[in-house]
Amino acid sequence: MESLINPTKQLIAFLKDAHGVVDLSAMRFLHPIQLLPMAAIIIEESLKYKMPASSNCAGYLNHFNFPNGYTQFKSVSSNYIPIYKFQGVNGTKTEMCNKSDVLKNLMKIMLRDIGSPEGAINALELVVDEIVSNVGEHSGARYGWINAQYYPKKKYLDVCILDRGKTITGKYKEVGKIFSNDRDSLKSALEGESSKPEKIRGSGLPTFVKMITKGFAGEMVVISGNAIAFASKRKNPLVQSITTRWGGTIVAFRIPNTQKPIDYTLYIE
Repeated sequence: MESLINPTKQLIAFLKDAHGVVDLSAMRFLHPIQLLPMAAIIIEESLKYKMPASSNCAGYLNHFNFPNGYTQFKSVSSNYIPIYKFQGVNGTKTEMCNKSDVLKNLMKIMLRDIGSPEGAINALELVVDEIVSNVGEHSGARYGWINAQYYPKKKYLDVCILDRGKTITGKYKEVGKIFSNDRDSLKSALEGESSKPEKIRGSGLPTFVKMITKGFAGEMVVISGNAIAFASKRKNPLVQSITTRWGGTIVAFRIPNTQKPIDYTLYIE
């Protein structure tokens, strides 16, 4: 399975240059971890943009209604979830895509393409539901964004979920936990320090990371503020600072086809 590292590096380079005009003209392919953040900053910062010169890439983005995305659920697809905006704290419910519809679509992809051994559906649903709920209930953003794509030839699924709200550092601050930088707060979150008034069993980044990397043998990237974490089956989460800043939090993961049963209870802390 190809690594998420390269498209993530390309995203960081994009973010450094995304001021005034977002230039996608040279792009021939965009993964969800690149496509979704670009859509979000274009819309939420009212930036101008140039579409890819490649007709295939431009057609792909147009099919997903880039950069606006959809606020109402479209027909179910067997290998992708287009750009959807779902309700946040201040979003209007009637204008935002319903979380349960998105989950149903993702589970269909899981059943048809990824493989559905015992426990796999429950594990993936737990991860996505919790990340989407955290965005909707705790990010302070008006809405969250989601995009997913299954690649039949490469046999893996990419999912990206993000918000333009509070960073992890900002969430900690609200409950009286002060960190001097985003790297330390992200590291703390990955070690299990809850940013909620009460820690709930099974919630939080450690659970998600282990479920994806150990349960599914996948990879996971988290970007919040100017900090990034990367984890895989072979590498425990590595947290570093980056030279640009994301106002909010991005969670992206890649999982391969699997036939191995997954006991998701092993990863719930």
